[in-house]
Amino acid sequence: MSFSYRTLSFLLLFVFAGLCPPLLAESQKGTTSQQNSITANRMQSYGPEPVKVATLNNFPPFSFRVKGKLMGFTIDYLHLLEQKTGLAFEIIDGTWEQNLRRFKSGEVDLVTAISYTKGRTSFTRFTEPYYIIPTVVYIREGSFAYQGVRDLRGKTVGIETGVFYKEYLQEYPTIKIREVEDTNELLKQLSFAEIDAVVTNINIGNYMKKKHMLENVTLAGRIDIPAIKDEDLRIGVRRELPELHSVVQDGINQISPREYKSLQDRWVGFTPSTMLQGNLLPEEYALIERYRHKYGGFRLGCHPAWYPIDFLDSAKSHAGIAADVFSLVSRKQKTPFTVKETDSFHQSLTALQSGKADVIPAVVPTTRLRDKLSFTKPYLSLPLVIATRNSEIFINDLNSLDNKRIGYVKRGVLVRTLTQNYPRLSFFDAGSVREGLQRVRDKRDFAFVGSIPAISYAIQNHSFYNIKVSGTLTETLPIAAAVKKGNDDLLRIVQKGLNSIPLQTRENVVDNWTSIRFDEKVDSRIVWSVVGGAALAVLLVVVWNRNIKSLNTRISEANLLLAQKNRQLEKLSVTDKLTGLYNRSKLETVLEEERKRFDRIGTPFSIIILDIDRFKSINDAYGHVTGDKILKMVAGRIGQRAREVDIAGRWGGEEFLIICPGTDEHGAGRLAEDIRLDLQEHDFGLERGLTVSAGYAAYKETDQGIEGFVNAADKGLYQAKIQRNRVVNGRETGD
Repeated sequence: MSFSYRTLSFLLLFVFAGLCPPLLAESQKGTTSQQNSITANRMQSYGPEPVKVATLNNFPPFSFRVKGKLMGFTIDYLHLLEQKTGLAFEIIDGTWEQNLRRFKSGEVDLVTAISYTKGRTSFTRFTEPYYIIPTVVYIREGSFAYQGVRDLRGKTVGIETGVFYKEYLQEYPTIKIREVEDTNELLKQLSFAEIDAVVTNINIGNYMKKKHMLENVTLAGRIDIPAIKDEDLRIGVRRELPELHSVVQDGINQISPREYKSLQDRWVGFTPSTMLQGNLLPEEYALIERYRHKYGGFRLGCHPAWYPIDFLDSAKSHAGIAADVFSLVSRKQKTPFTVKETDSFHQSLTALQSGKADVIPAVVPTTRLRDKLSFTKPYLSLPLVIATRNSEIFINDLNSLDNKRIGYVKRGVLVRTLTQNYPRLSFFDAGSVREGLQRVRDKRDFAFVGSIPAISYAIQNHSFYNIKVSGTLTETLPIAAAVKKGNDDLLRIVQKGLNSIPLQTRENVVDNWTSIRFDEKVDSRIVWSVVGGAALAVLLVVVWNRNIKSLNTRISEANLLLAQKNRQLEKLSVTDKLTGLYNRSKLETVLEEERKRFDRIGTPFSIIILDIDRFKSINDAYGHVTGDKILKMVAGRIGQRAREVDIAGRWGGEEFLIICPGTDEHGAGRLAEDIRLDLQEHDFGLERGLTVSAGYAAYKETDQGIEGFVNAADKGLYQAKIQRNRVVNGRETGD
């Protein structure tokens, strides 16, 4: 029985929690103490006081104040960094001028939303960007036609005070520049005809336009000054604090794509299709063409044997997870790639430095390489697991392996992560995953720590049948692409290409290379409930054996009670405890039954996947108790609106799945829309309304199984989430 790598951690914890609840409590204590030890370890370098961070208070939707409370994408991002690094931040907000002054004077150690400029490197160590925003032009509808910067001549153009592109606009002396301190006022002045145009980033512009209902303000297009690149938001660290910079950058690398997407969905939303980061500029297309004519495309310096992440197969062709992702980029973005064959990662790195290669498609970002390479944002975050011999028990905390030999492959940030987070443990470089598992098999090492795909691939391809996955780590292994330091134009093209591939698609690529096998476990609670019920029946027979006259009646009652308990147990085994709907296990069983019926007699069936919009914000604002209450209410409404023949259940988190037997895609679409409208109009007792997004699909022979079928509906859900409160047919979406 195979599971995707995204569900592995939850599955292991679920099985363990069901079998050994007392040990799970100890595990939670261990996690807390571990986190405290991480914090103590890292805070020794910076003293007992929190690290001070300067953040803008007028930069929506990234950081701004509402009723005195500081909130936004950047604020939540900093909270995530606290979790990943063990650091504690003291956030000090102000205007850009105030923040920059505090940073330069040493009043604060970090500053957010700082863009890279060569002049700032004298006092700043920059992290990789945590957000990249197109710089665009807004005008009033019908005021003038904007085709490029030439059309701004003679116009009064508003910008935010102190933005990096002011100097480039000043190169056009006929443009009258007006700096505005308060971002809130920028588009208002444009709407009221106090200025003619605004140059700003698209996220701020769209946020302000929506917030102030500026119906006469329209997005005109990008600012086409070559020197004004897309705005890069980074965290700046004081130049004299290199160790702090390393810790913060490692924390950024540990933020998974899914965690990042959750923040983006909550605060930023998605830009219009013409402005998506995946779209290339004319000069970027020109650069692609130059590489195509000169080399046949961008030359990939691959790892020869990093299985299954990045490797060369027997025919010396690029293979593995990175190869599949970059193949998707090539098709989506029409970007050609060729392979530069090397014998080692060191050779690939040398080829990149000498100009014989252009891109390393898969690398674990590390401070040691940062002087030579520029990294994309991690496009994958691979969970780390613990492999042992089959005879070992479940490992709920890596710290429990004190005095045991633990192998790993010494690669990138993994070295810092393991040595800093588990200082009492002994880790040994095994050289490769295969060698590490061999050492475990031969009892030379007790365990091996590595990524799920790497361990899964080695188990399947080298017959390690006596090796199993015995536990998970909270840490992950980030995978990014890299180019030669300073090759920023190429880096932007690669980053946009990776951005154009949906996260779900990237994770599906990993799933295709991952297959972890588990033995079925029996839930001890159900076993003891059944045994207890049977024992009760026997006890009743013994006690009432004295009364022969009522014996038959009592036995019948006991049997009825036992049958009732068995029915209850059966129901519990297929029911989601919180919502009362069917659980995922039951849904998967029904899906397989419907597929077999389709294959046998051609009976159509469809599914709908619904997701509550902005559910995390409900938990954040009202607490998890209210969040659970909302889940129950939504489940109740879905149960009422679904037809008697439909099977509705909780798919996971705030997602629900409805199986519609005998229903084509049109029927499923109508039902999904009916449920969406019902939930939109229902009063859930919140200060704001509640909406859902939904994707649906009908089963087709070409799906060749349930996984492809569910993925089709999931694509519809992904597209629906872009604008929210929508229903989308997953078959009508592109990649």
